[in-house]
Amino acid sequence: MKKFTNTYIFLYITALVVIIAVVLTLVSTGLKPRRDRNKQAEKCQQILRAAGHDIDRSKAVEAFSHLAEPLTDDNKQYRVICSDGTSGIAVRLDGKGLWGPIWGYAVISEDGQTLKGVSFDHKSETPGLGAKITEEAFLKSFEGKKLYDKDGNFVSVRVLKPGTSAEIAEENRVDAISGATLTSKGVDEMLKNLGSAKAQ
Repeated sequence: MKKFTNTYIFLYITALVVIIAVVLTLVSTGLKPRRDRNKQAEKCQQILRAAGHDIDRSKAVEAFSHLAEPLTDDNKQYRVICSDGTSGIAVRLDGKGLWGPIWGYAVISEDGQTLKGVSFDHKSETPGLGAKITEEAFLKSFEGKKLYDKDGNFVSVRVLKPGTSAEIAEENRVDAISGATLTSKGVDEMLKNLGSAKAQ
């Protein structure tokens, strides 16, 4: 049986690692344009979904070019035509869930008073619990909710357990997801930022 010296083994492993690193780099570089296109399509689909449009991801970028335009240099706010024919302001939201980041878009009416729609997504929330933030029933519960109370104070749309905080009017709240307290709190905190986002 042939014996290899320590130097040979070291050089062999080093060469193998370098070859694998080069191959992985080439693959990653080659796939970057596709990843960027998919990321852009996902973003466009999320904004349009918050505006009430049900558009397939493969057609989202094209549809977005006709229905939305950026309002800020950082591309975090857009004017968008909603499915009901009115226009609204789509605002990017970022927050923390139970296991990782959550994000999405909220579309506010032009007068800044009403939430026309939302879309949320997550990286690693629990299926059947926190992951429900992407489900239609939860998203629909935000439509038409008011961002200001009857006295004209910004209160956002609160995400609260049913039966709690009775002082928050029905028009300013939605029910939290049962069993997903931290994810619901994350959504609640994101929506509180709409006050400062609107002022930009």
